[in-house]
Amino acid sequence: MGLFGLAACAAVKDINEEKTFITEEINNIQINLNTETLRILRTEESNEAKLHLYGKATKEIKLASELNDKTMTVSLKQAKGGLNVFLDVYIPKNYDENISAKLSSGAIKVHSVDLAKFAVNTSSGKTEVENLNAGKININTFTGEVIIKKVSAREVEIKGKSSAIYFEECVVNNAKAHNSSGKITLTNNSGNFDLKGKSGKVMASYNDFENQNLNVQTDTGGIIMELPGTAEFFISAKTNTGKIKSDFSINPGGYMDKKMIEGQIGDENNKVSLKSWSGSIKIIKK
Repeated sequence: MGLFGLAACAAVKDINEEKTFITEEINNIQINLNTETLRILRTEESNEAKLHLYGKATKEIKLASELNDKTMTVSLKQAKGGLNVFLDVYIPKNYDENISAKLSSGAIKVHSVDLAKFAVNTSSGKTEVENLNAGKININTFTGEVIIKKVSAREVEIKGKSSAIYFEECVVNNAKAHNSSGKITLTNNSGNFDLKGKSGKVMASYNDFENQNLNVQTDTGGIIMELPGTAEFFISAKTNTGKIKSDFSINPGGYMDKKMIEGQIGDENNKVSLKSWSGSIKIIKK
C-alpha cells in the first residue's frame, strides 16, 4: 500500500459515544443532523433516554446536547467528516411527548414509539416510520422517499416534491399527502385520506372499505383504485382529457360515462372523489 493509502486509512476514526438524560422534565426533543442515519427506537430497560453515536469518520465527531425550557436539542460537532455515521435515540416507555428531526440527506427510521407529535424535515433522506402511535405526524421532504407502515394517528400530513410516498396498514382519523411528481401509494389503510399530486401516479388498494373517505386530485398523473367487490360508497370521478374505467355499477339515478361518474354504489356512506385533468382513472374490483 502506498503512502497516500496508509495516510487515508490512518485518518479514519472509529466513533462510539453514548449519553443519557432523564426525560421527566422534557416535553420536546429536537434532533439536527446532516448526512447521518438516525434511528428512533423504544427502550424498555430504563426510564432514561439514551443517545448512541457510532460509525467511522475522518474527523472527530462528538454528541452535543442542550436543555432549554423543557426542550432537549441534540446535534453533532464536526459532523462533516462522517463517512458512515449513525445516531440511535432510545426513547423510554414513559416519554410520550414530542420529537422533531431535521436532516439534509441522512435517512431516518422510527420504530415502536408513542408520541404526542412527530415531525421530520429532510431534503433527500429516506424516512421510514413503523408501529408509531401519535396524535400528529408531519413530514416535509424534497426528494426523499417516505414509508409509513402500521401507524395509528389522529392527524398525518406529508408534503413532498418528487418523493415516493407509501402508506401501508395505517389507521388514521385524517391524513393528507401532497406531492408533485412522485407517486403516492395506499395499501390496506383505514381513515380519511386527502391526496394531491401533479404528474405522479396515485394508487389506493383496500381489502376492506368501511368508515372512510378518499379524495384524490392530480393534474397529469393517473389514478388507480382497487376495492373489494363488496365495497359500497358514493363516488364522484372526473377527468377532462383522460378516460375513466370502472368495474362497479352505480345505482339507478347516477351518471356514468368515459369522462365522469357520479352516483351511489350500494348503500354505505363512504365517499370517494377522484379528479384528474389529463390522467386516466381506473376503479377496479379485486
